[in-house]
Amino acid sequence: MRRPALSFPASCSASHPAGAERSGNAGIDGRDEAVTEDRIRAGTWMTAPPLTVPAHALLSAAVACLARSAEEAVPVVDDSGALVGVVSKTRILAWIAEGGDMRTPVEAVMETDVTAVGPDAPMEAVLPTPGTVVPVVDDARRVVGVLTLGDALRAVLHELGRTSVRIDSVLSSVHTLSVVLDAAYEGIVVVDAQGIIREINSAYCRFLGVRREEAVGRHVTEVIDNTRMHIVVQTGIPERGCVQRVRGQEVVVHRIPIWDGGKVIGGVGMVVFRSVSELVDLLERIQETIRAESETRANASDESKVVSVPMGNRKGRDPFATLLGRSEALETVKRLARKAARTPATVLITGESGTGKELLARAIHAASPFANGPFVSVNCAAIPESLLEAELFGYEEGAFTGARKGGKPGKIELANGGTLFLDEIGDMPLAMQAKLLRVLEERRVERVGGVTSRPVTVRVVAATNRSLEEMVRKGAFRADLYYRLNIIRLHLPPLRERRSDIPLLLSHHLERVVRRYRLPAKSFTKEAVSALMAYPWPGNVRELVNTVEALVNLVDGPVIRSEDLPPHIRSAAEMPGCRDAEEAKGDRSLVQDVKRAAEERERERIVEALSQAGGNKAKAARLLGIHRSTLYEKLRKYGLLPSAAPPAKRAT
Repeated sequence: MRRPALSFPASCSASHPAGAERSGNAGIDGRDEAVTEDRIRAGTWMTAPPLTVPAHALLSAAVACLARSAEEAVPVVDDSGALVGVVSKTRILAWIAEGGDMRTPVEAVMETDVTAVGPDAPMEAVLPTPGTVVPVVDDARRVVGVLTLGDALRAVLHELGRTSVRIDSVLSSVHTLSVVLDAAYEGIVVVDAQGIIREINSAYCRFLGVRREEAVGRHVTEVIDNTRMHIVVQTGIPERGCVQRVRGQEVVVHRIPIWDGGKVIGGVGMVVFRSVSELVDLLERIQETIRAESETRANASDESKVVSVPMGNRKGRDPFATLLGRSEALETVKRLARKAARTPATVLITGESGTGKELLARAIHAASPFANGPFVSVNCAAIPESLLEAELFGYEEGAFTGARKGGKPGKIELANGGTLFLDEIGDMPLAMQAKLLRVLEERRVERVGGVTSRPVTVRVVAATNRSLEEMVRKGAFRADLYYRLNIIRLHLPPLRERRSDIPLLLSHHLERVVRRYRLPAKSFTKEAVSALMAYPWPGNVRELVNTVEALVNLVDGPVIRSEDLPPHIRSAAEMPGCRDAEEAKGDRSLVQDVKRAAEERERERIVEALSQAGGNKAKAARLLGIHRSTLYEKLRKYGLLPSAAPPAKRAT
């Protein structure tokens, strides 16, 4: 088999080289360079686990793999999982057009001149072009992920949204953005908070029929037909997959705001497909390849099966994408969760109710080696204590009255080979905690009424909205079980601590609810979004979802205004900043009056103590319960020191 001509861009290798130059993005906002570099390295932004296809598989298997993938190409690996090439949709379609046989091995069609990078390679050195992927490999050349043009764009947009400098400084200092913009096949435009175009790529300029110099510096509405970029930067709500008519042609676009410290500083617009007909053509080509693959499936052998390295998410998509949000707090949790998913260690997820603990648990399962096994969820607070033991551990025939003939396996057995999610673990009775601890330690389970134990291989993820540490101190939770569960700790922040994610959540769930009920499209006004961002959301994401659903069903028009919001949300938005100057002045006067009254009362107590002590300051300090030096400070504060009574004379 031919080995590919693997090449690594400058400063890139399978492991980070000693003395490699820091990324140009490091230190933009004064943060630690190592932390910044970790954020923009290939391993952070790659799509993992990747879909791969064996080199000895048939092209029909490659077509099936590409049909399931969101990308235009997939890596080809040998029996050990090492990279040997890349096969693309374009390559396969060209092969079919030339009369090639779908039963041809992939290695005969794949491209072997492949550029690969290591997980520690800086993103600025990675340049995926449209229709290609850049494999990410470890020291043994095993494929651990892929980088696409979309991954590179996400990395750049994250840096833009994270940095604390102005957008014009970002555009002038982040070299990666310019490289990605110029390399992108479809149109991309960047605007500031006022809707002024700050950057636009050459592909979009050609499509619009303007020169870059003519577009930059003008308002986006003057350059792009029917755009809503200026509205997106006002509301902060992203718009994805929208159809827009530009120069008489319908295109599919994304419009994404750039956030900085709770404020929108700009936005990015991307043309996903230059025409709707292009999207239809692509779907038809995919359907044709799927039909061709199904015709040859009967002749395909076992060697044509698609494998994934490592095992896990078979669709090639990021399982953690279900946790919507780009705030630093949530991204930190996702990064830790990705690392935890690779191990079989027990995970404890904490967080308030409604923050998405089960979503995180499912994502960990999907990204783990247990992904091919079942995901079994048990709500320890919802099952009566008398039934919990049988539900968890199962029971043998005749174990109790009404027991099913032949017995029944418990949730732990059903999760064998997969993940057991114990939700609300803090509500588990103490008796069950002891039995669960034994299962975690021995990895064996014994049914109720049974005499033998069964081995189980299960990944345990527990979650709670209670303080287990406090429960351990009070004796309400076993300390040994707590330490057995608290191996990898992940804390999901409440929504009030990641307010920058609120517009994204509002947009996503607004579109979802509108589609579910088949209603006309709706949108929020800027004032409504501001009010929703000011609300503390005690019910977190669950409360936000319910609120959006109620607004979609109750508001008649296409626009949801601030006056349409529930009263408790409007009042929360009005409390901090909507009082006039006279009310604020009155509040300050009230505080000052209370302070003056307290000081007057303190002065009277000091004078009274001095009188009782006959002017003896040491005795007066003891009567007041303060140190003598403190008394002298207060005497000076209230002007009592010069007029204080003289100390009593000692008896001679």
